[in-house]
Amino acid sequence: MTLAPSRTHLVDARSSFLVLAGWYVAVVVSFGLFLSTLSGSVPAGCGEVCDSERSRALLFGLYVATPALFLALLVSLAMLAVLVSRARIRSSAVVGTLSAVLPLVVCGLLAVSL
Repeated sequence: MTLAPSRTHLVDARSSFLVLAGWYVAVVVSFGLFLSTLSGSVPAGCGEVCDSERSRALLFGLYVATPALFLALLVSLAMLAVLVSRARIRSSAVVGTLSAVLPLVVCGLLAVSL
């Protein structure tokens, strides 16, 4: 009878996923807090075609940030799968953070450049 090899060197995938999800929740909450700081009033004398700062930011979030964040999430999940299976990192926090931060930074840089 042979014993199965020890898997103590591998990181827990569930806790790494929770760390990754925490980063994405933090981004969404930060965007919501940013929206709360914007004015909801339309500039005086602008007419019907003008939007408030808040509505422009909401439209940007809906049509640009949401698809970019979804794409970043897919890349993060792929990175998480690779890091969990191949890396010899023992910390779930490090694996979840590594898999989330790089796609989020790229997503943020692309969003700012627009």
